[in-house]
Amino acid sequence: MDRPRPAEPGHLAGEPAREIPRLVERALDGRATVLLLLARDSADAEAAVRGLVLPTLESRQLADEAYTEVSAIAWERELPGAVLERLGLPEVTEADPRLGLADTGPRVLVVTEAGDADPVSLHALSSAVHRLGDAPVLVVLAGALDDCDAGPLAELARAHRGTTCHLERLDAAGVQALAAGVGNTLDEATARRLAKHTDGSAAAVLELLAEQDPDLWKVPDSPLPPTARALRTVRALLAEDDQVRLLVEACAIIGRWAVLEEVATLAELDDPLPVLDRAVDLGVLRTRRASMRLLVGFRSRLVRAAAYESMGVARQRELHIRAARVLADEGARLRQRALAAGGPDAELAAELDDWAARCASGGSWEQAGEAWLAASRMSVSEAEAERRLVDCLDATVSNGNLFEVQALIPELESTSASPLREAVLGYHQLMLGHRDEAEVLLHRAWQQAADDDRATKSAIAHRIALHNLVDWNSAGLVTWAERAIELADGAVPSVPSGLEAHTMLGLGLGGEGRPDAALQAYAKVTSAVRAGAQGQRAMMGQGWLLLALDRVPLAAHELEMAAPISAWRGSTRISLWAYGWLAHARLALGDLSAARAAVDRAIPMLEQTGQNVALPLVHSAGAQIAALRGEIALADEHAAKAASVRTDYQAMLVAATMARAHVSIATGDYAGAVRAFEPLLATQRHAGIDEPGFWPWQDLYAIALIAIGEVQAADEFLRPHEELAAARQHRSTMARLGSARARVLFSTGEVTAGRDAFERALGLISDLPLSLLRTRIHFAQGQALRRVGKRRDAEAELHHARRGYAAMGATGYVERCDRELKAGTRSRDIDSLTELTPQEQAVVELVVQGMTNREVAASLFISVKTVQYHLTRVYARLGVRSRAELTALRHGG
Repeated sequence: MDRPRPAEPGHLAGEPAREIPRLVERALDGRATVLLLLARDSADAEAAVRGLVLPTLESRQLADEAYTEVSAIAWERELPGAVLERLGLPEVTEADPRLGLADTGPRVLVVTEAGDADPVSLHALSSAVHRLGDAPVLVVLAGALDDCDAGPLAELARAHRGTTCHLERLDAAGVQALAAGVGNTLDEATARRLAKHTDGSAAAVLELLAEQDPDLWKVPDSPLPPTARALRTVRALLAEDDQVRLLVEACAIIGRWAVLEEVATLAELDDPLPVLDRAVDLGVLRTRRASMRLLVGFRSRLVRAAAYESMGVARQRELHIRAARVLADEGARLRQRALAAGGPDAELAAELDDWAARCASGGSWEQAGEAWLAASRMSVSEAEAERRLVDCLDATVSNGNLFEVQALIPELESTSASPLREAVLGYHQLMLGHRDEAEVLLHRAWQQAADDDRATKSAIAHRIALHNLVDWNSAGLVTWAERAIELADGAVPSVPSGLEAHTMLGLGLGGEGRPDAALQAYAKVTSAVRAGAQGQRAMMGQGWLLLALDRVPLAAHELEMAAPISAWRGSTRISLWAYGWLAHARLALGDLSAARAAVDRAIPMLEQTGQNVALPLVHSAGAQIAALRGEIALADEHAAKAASVRTDYQAMLVAATMARAHVSIATGDYAGAVRAFEPLLATQRHAGIDEPGFWPWQDLYAIALIAIGEVQAADEFLRPHEELAAARQHRSTMARLGSARARVLFSTGEVTAGRDAFERALGLISDLPLSLLRTRIHFAQGQALRRVGKRRDAEAELHHARRGYAAMGATGYVERCDRELKAGTRSRDIDSLTELTPQEQAVVELVVQGMTNREVAASLFISVKTVQYHLTRVYARLGVRSRAELTALRHGG
C-alpha cells in the first residue's frame, strides 16, 4: 500500500521523539528490530507512526514496495496467521522461520491496532526478527498501553524491552511540530491551548487540524471545538437518555467543576444522583468531593466541548440565561449573561468592569482578568474596549499565566498608546525575566502618566517596586513601594497597588539591614489582611523575611501556608516564590524529602504558566537537593535549567549561580564553582545581594577559592562580608563565613586558630535548628583536620558529619564522608589486587573514575603533589605505567 503522508518528526514530548527515529535508522542500517509503540490509545500510537517513523523512512528514500502497513482487525484475533497473510508474508515453517525476509533488502512492516493482532502472527514476527540478526528489517507494532497488560503484546514488550517506547502526551512544541507537518503554523500560546484541550492526544490534534478552518487558530480567546468523532460519540450517548442529556447539558453550560445542587437546579432534576451515576457509567461525567460538597465535571475537555456543541445555539442561549438566574456566584452569573448576549452590550460591559475591579482590589487576579476580557468584548466604545483589554492583561500578568498573556499581546500592541499599556508591557517583560526591557517600559510609563492620576501612578510605582524586588535592589524597592502606598491613599478609583506594595515593603527594609522595621511592616500588613490573595502575598513575604532572619521553622510554616494557590484564590507568582523559599527552608532544616516535594509542586506550575522570575530559585533548590543525594545528572539538569533564562535580574542571577556552584562543589570541581560566580562578580551588585541571610553565596565562593589554592584571594574576599555579618549579628552568616575563615587558617598553617574558628561557627548556631549548615561545618572541620594529620579528631568530626548527612538522606555526601574516612584514618584495608594504604586506595578510586590529579586533590582535600606522590608509589607497587593500565587492572580485579 502507499505510505500515508508523514507529519513532521519530534512532535511527541520527551525521549521518544529522539529515540524512535534513531531506532528506525538503526534497523535500516542492518539491525533487524521490532519497534513497539505504546500510547494511551491506539490512535495516538498510530499518530507516532505518522510523525516519527514515516519522516525517517522518507529521508532514507525507502522504496514504496519495501513498505507494508496493515491495521489489525478485532474479529480476526482468533484467526491464526491473519496479520501475516495481510502483510503478504508466508506461513511460519521450520524450513524458514524468518518469514522469507532474509536477503530481500530493506523491509518495513507496520501493524496498527496491534492489540487486535492474532498471537500467532505477533509471535512469528518477533521470532523472525530475533533470527534475522543483521538484516535491514523493521517491524513496527502500534497499540494502546492497556493492551499490554497481558497477552501477546505484553510478551513482546518483555522480549523487545530495549525497543519498546511508551509515548508521552503532546506538549506545546509537539503540537506546533505536528501542525507544521500538515501545513498549519501555530504560535506557542495556541499550541499550548490545543495541547491542553486535547489532553496531549496526537490523534485528536490531527483530527482538529484537518476538520477546522486554519483561521480558527488565529483567534486567541475563541472556544476550541470538539473533534467530529467526539461530537458523534457524545450525541449518540445523550440520545439514549433524556435525563442524562439534561444533566450533561447543564454541566456543559457551567463549564468547570460545578456543585451538584446547582447543576441539578439548572437541569431541573429533582433527584440527580441516579442520573449522575448513569452519566458517569457512560464515561461522559466524573465526580470529586471538595469541602464536603459533591462536584461534577467532564471526563475531558473534548467531551465537554462536544456536549456543549451538541445542544445547538438556541438551547445554549436558553440555558445561559437560566444559569444567570440560578448560580450563586456573582462572577459566574455575569459570565453566563455575557455568553448569552448576542453582541456588544454597554450596560453588561460596565457591570463586568465593576466586578473585575472588585476582584482586583482583593487580589483575585484570575477572576479579574476573565471579567475584564469579557467586558472588553462586550464594550460598545472602542476606547472602553481598549482600556478593559489593558486591564485584562495587567490582571493576567499579575495572576502569573504568561502563556495567556502572550496570546493577547499582539492585540494589546495594536491599541492606542497609554501609560498603562506601557506599564503592562513592561510588567510582562519583568515576569519573563527581561530586566532591561522592563526598566525602559516601566519608567516610560511613569514619565507619561499624568501627575494628578494617582491611581495610574500608584499602579506603575508598584510595578517598579516589584522590578526592584526581582533585581534585589532593596533601596529602590523601599523607595517605590512607599511611593505606591502614598499615591494609593486617596486615589480615585481605589486601587490595590498600595496594599500590594505593603506586602513587599518589609523585604526591602530587610534587604537594607533593618530587620526590626521589616518585621514591624509585616506585622502591620498581616494583621490587616488575613485572607484572600493579598493575605497570601503578605504571608509569603513574611515567610521569606523570617527565613532570611534565621527563624527557619516559623518561616517554613508561613511559606507552607502561603504556597497552595487554591486556598487563597491568589497568584501563581506568589505560590511559586512560596514553594521556592519553602524548599530552601526545608533544606536548611535538613528535611530533603520535604524540600524536594516543594520543588516538585513548583515545577509543573512553572511549565504551565511560563513564568521565569521564580525559575532559578526553584531549580537552585532542586540542584542542591540532588547534589546532596548524589544524583549528579539530575543536579546538573536543575542547574542548567536555573541558568536557562536570559536575564540581568540579580536575584535570578545569584540563584542560578548558587545552583551551579553547589553542583560543582559536590563533584569536587572547585574551579568550575569559581567560574560559576564570574557573571555575578562581573556585575555591579546591589548592596542587598550581600545583606546577610538573603542570598548565602559568599562562603561557597570562598571555599572554592581556597580549594584551588587562591587562599589570599579568599582571605581578602571574606573580610568585608565578615565585618557586615558581625555588624548585623546574623548568626548563620557568621557561622558560614566563620567556617570558610577556618579553612583559610588551616591552609596557612594556623591550625589552633582554625580549630577555634570552626568551634565558634558551631557555637553560633548551637541553638538554631540548622541541621544542614551544622553538618557541613563538621564535614569541613573533619577535612581540615585530616589534612594536617589530626586523624583521630578528624575521624570524630567526619563520623558526626556522616550521621547528619545519613539522617537527612544526603547519600552523595555520606559517600564523601566515607572516602574521607578511608583516606585519612589509621586503619588499613586490603585491595583486591594488592595491599595499598587507605589514602592510596582513595586516590586510586577517584583516578579510575576519570578525575584529574587536581580534581582528586580537591575532592580529598590534599595537594596535587601528594596525589602525584601516591600515584607514583601505586604505579611502582602494581607494576603499571599509566592511568589506563591502572583502570584496566582495577576493573579487572
